[in-house]
Amino acid sequence: MVLDLTWRDLARKLADSLEESEDLRSPHWRKALEETPRHLFVPSYYLAQDGIPTPWKLVSEVDGKEWLEPIYTNRTLVTQFEGGGVELASGLRSGIPSSSSTQPSLVIRMLELLEVGETDHVLDLGTGTGYQTALIAHRLASSQQLVSADIDPALTSAAAGTLARLGHTPQLRAVDAMAEEWGCTFDRIIASCALPRISGSLRSAVREGGRLIANLFPPLNHTLVVLDHQPNGCLEGRFHGDGGSFMTARTGTPPKASDSKGSAYSSGTTSIPQAAFDSYHFQFLLAAHLPGAELQYGSEGSATMRRLVLPGGEWAEATYNGSKPPTWSEAGAEGVWETTERWWKWFNDHDQPTWDRFGLTITPEGSHVLWFEEPTGADVWALV
Repeated sequence: MVLDLTWRDLARKLADSLEESEDLRSPHWRKALEETPRHLFVPSYYLAQDGIPTPWKLVSEVDGKEWLEPIYTNRTLVTQFEGGGVELASGLRSGIPSSSSTQPSLVIRMLELLEVGETDHVLDLGTGTGYQTALIAHRLASSQQLVSADIDPALTSAAAGTLARLGHTPQLRAVDAMAEEWGCTFDRIIASCALPRISGSLRSAVREGGRLIANLFPPLNHTLVVLDHQPNGCLEGRFHGDGGSFMTARTGTPPKASDSKGSAYSSGTTSIPQAAFDSYHFQFLLAAHLPGAELQYGSEGSATMRRLVLPGGEWAEATYNGSKPPTWSEAGAEGVWETTERWWKWFNDHDQPTWDRFGLTITPEGSHVLWFEEPTGADVWALV
């Protein structure tokens, strides 16, 4: 009983903070936050500690307030690492997070944008712990209107049990969300995993007049796109002005890597400043035009590096060393650095535009078309 009173007080404080930040605007989502016990979905999780690389401390119910209070703050709670991570001598763990309970402000921001109605049928991609699934179920007239999917059957199984404790019985599927044929259409689709593209099966699952919200072009893109199903069969909409990124969706068919050894090596000087790579808005353009690119940071002596690495192994990097002119080099398929230079010039020629000035159209045939300002304007680009 004491725990029950404590979590409800903490949940109200969390809702208050999200209203103050203007992420939370609707009474029904406030009610869902106040009445959904997030702690049931994270009986244990990892807290980041100081250090490089980041060591993580496992906390659970036996840790009392140290476990409970962070759950009702605006933070992402890491619950799983790729391959289980590595246990350190200190008893802590290191690794790359592969599952988490998403930051509540981002969850609520997306749900507000999704505009879910009580009678809507909803597809929730990336079940994870099931907390977001529970918030959506709270909004709907019946949890039977909700399908939630994750590629990890252990996650969907655990989430199903916790949801059932709260009286929610959505359909839980352990599937590859990019490849699954859903067999029906939905009024609303929300993805809590970053998607490289909107697959044909997912595009077909959006009902006419329906809406889909997702973080696209991982791992570099840090914003959301809100796409509405148009009468002509296209999905179309703008990127949102606020940030929002997720772990890349795991898939049953990972892309094949190519071997760039022995490929052409090029180098030269560049005018792109180091600060360019710290701009999320410039990273967005690189993410759209260099699919799957990852940005790596490095240093050697007094020099610092910014390296773009593509899934096939091709890379391009810039080196900054005091007052010396910055240099660039690349290996693998030529053109990675040329693409970077081209989009840096475009970005500056257009006064470094923010995310919300861009939009995306996905045709019935599956083509992804990025546009600036208007879908019929001068700056329109078909994406690879």
